[in-house]
Amino acid sequence: MQVPKPKRQRYDTQTYGRMTGDLSRLINATPHLMANRDDWDIEGDWTKAGAIHFIDQLHQSSFHDFADFDCRVIKLVNYQKPAVRLTFYPVHRYWVLKDKDLPIEERQRRILDYINMLTINMKIQERKSSRLSGVDYSKVLGEIALMKEERARWQAIFPQLDRYELCVSNYERNHIYTNVNWKYETEGGEYQNEQMHLLSNQRDNEGNITQARHNIIFIDPLEILRYHPYQNKQIDTFLERFEQKAVLGRDRLYARLRTEGSVIDQFEAGQRTALTI
Repeated sequence: MQVPKPKRQRYDTQTYGRMTGDLSRLINATPHLMANRDDWDIEGDWTKAGAIHFIDQLHQSSFHDFADFDCRVIKLVNYQKPAVRLTFYPVHRYWVLKDKDLPIEERQRRILDYINMLTINMKIQERKSSRLSGVDYSKVLGEIALMKEERARWQAIFPQLDRYELCVSNYERNHIYTNVNWKYETEGGEYQNEQMHLLSNQRDNEGNITQARHNIIFIDPLEILRYHPYQNKQIDTFLERFEQKAVLGRDRLYARLRTEGSVIDQFEAGQRTALTI
């Protein structure tokens, strides 16, 4: 599975730095909501993603100037689509370039780059070994020997590439990203779902964070407090007005006292559809 990379916008250094700084200051100055797993319609784990900032939809207008800003360290996840339900889940994102995708020049370049990388690492380990002794010295010598064998194998492959099928992939690096699926209300009163991957913190080989990244998720603070089993809010609201509901059968029967200007007439006027009662 090859994941296409979206085209990134380009900025001059001064503009990008200024906009990133302004957006960072705006985030710090904007009140945040605390996620409440007991009351919010929210599922899943987001601890593996970068920082998550839950912000009331009332503050969306403050972020208008950054709606189209392609920032590498801050993402406006759902601008103008405030969430009424959230689900976080892990996704393994990877790409594979198969043999047919690799011209001969590309294959040669990748093998030479790998051979050069092994050579550089061997020299680094050799310098390191000169300062060691005992068990540590033996361990480094073993690593150097393994790299020499690895380099020899690829040096043997290089002059006879026509006999080998190659592919390139980041699959085994285990790129696990956190995705979020959110439900939001459209202008027509219906609910729609969207999903997006969240920014993750950049880490070094030992797992230490070298660059923090931030995800802004706008929230409808009232609607996220209730369960959303249906997709059409107008019908959902209409049915809530009936005090009596039959609980048996495939179709539910609803009843309420008729009042002047009945809710049925109001619903028909708003929907312009016929209801059979």
